[in-house]
Amino acid sequence: MIDLLPDETQQSLAESFAEVLAAEAPLSRLHGDPQGDRALIRQLATLGWLGLGLSEARGGLGCGATEEILLMHEAGRQLVGPGLAATMLAAHIADDAGPFVRGERFAAIAIPAGNGSHLLLDDAHTDAIVAVSAGGVELVERHCVTNRTETRAIDDSIALARAALQAGGDVRSAGRLTLWSAAVLTGMAEAARDMATGYAKLREQFGQPIGAFQAIKHRCADMALRCEAAWSQTVFAALALDAGSDDAAFQLAAARLVAGEAALANARGNVQVHGGIGFTEECDAQLLVRRTQIWLNIGGSTRMHQRALLAAPAPGSDA
Repeated sequence: MIDLLPDETQQSLAESFAEVLAAEAPLSRLHGDPQGDRALIRQLATLGWLGLGLSEARGGLGCGATEEILLMHEAGRQLVGPGLAATMLAAHIADDAGPFVRGERFAAIAIPAGNGSHLLLDDAHTDAIVAVSAGGVELVERHCVTNRTETRAIDDSIALARAALQAGGDVRSAGRLTLWSAAVLTGMAEAARDMATGYAKLREQFGQPIGAFQAIKHRCADMALRCEAAWSQTVFAALALDAGSDDAAFQLAAARLVAGEAALANARGNVQVHGGIGFTEECDAQLLVRRTQIWLNIGGSTRMHQRALLAAPAPGSDA
């Protein structure tokens, strides 16, 4: 039997991640004129967290994928920008991980946009690009970016640009990015759940909190169930990845799909629980809707992961 609960060390790490990110990355920072999360990523580097899953020989802390998802999970709850995942992934890919681990070099994520172009997320002042493709991920130096044109993302707190990349180097497996995406999406699903239930306890109609009404109760309960399913599958996938299990690809795709559905459904449900105010820019609910759409496209679309799930050997099969 596989134990999905964190041990004492992992629980301590998770609490540290939650405490630091809640204090340093409140959702209020995303209102008005966001300045990005570069300073936050640099601060996390001083704590050694950017090398969480790297061996000590490469300048890391020697933890595994299970510990990395604890950080990504909390990053999702606080809507930390994709630059954190990009820089940590660059450290995994680069021959010299040190500059990324120490916060001396930063990376951005680039996702395919058709016609040979890519969409770059928060790439301003970055040193390298983690290019995502159907074949995996590849680290591309900044000078390989050409024809860069700024555009606008659905999430105004994320800078977006379209560019061409001169890739063609060493392509690595995208399994870790898939796993991290699942953890981030689960964190966002939980943030939506907590936001909705918190509002349901405070907002009153007909002399009682709206959470007392059956329709709101059921909606919040469904949000909680989605979170449990998403996190359980994400942890299971991390354990499979660390163990090098034959069904790791299957579990990773499943985690991304379950977490993606949870994040999207909970973000929508949170807006509906808030009612009319949930559609306004002043309300944090809209931030979760926008950021969910961004992460649903990082590391591959839902359709791509559905295909990967169908193509991967099922657990217990002899394939």
